[in-house]
Amino acid sequence: MANNLENIKKWGADNLTGILAIIAGIILLVITYKIILNIIIFSVGAMLIYFGLARLKIKSITNFIDNMINKFKSIISS
Repeated sequence: MANNLENIKKWGADNLTGILAIIAGIILLVITYKIILNIIIFSVGAMLIYFGLARLKIKSITNFIDNMINKFKSIISS
């Protein structure tokens, strides 16, 4: 009987923790949705600029951007 009561307490604590984590995550997403949308819009804009430069075959600028991206990746990975 005591073992069964401990299992119920553990089950309740696990579920309560999970539900609270989900609620906290939703609250944080609601608070920061504008920031997330701005980051997405900024990224899409940057990709469109790069795509336009690549389609216009402006190699000097696209090579510069590629080198900056590679340098940034190497800084992050090390």
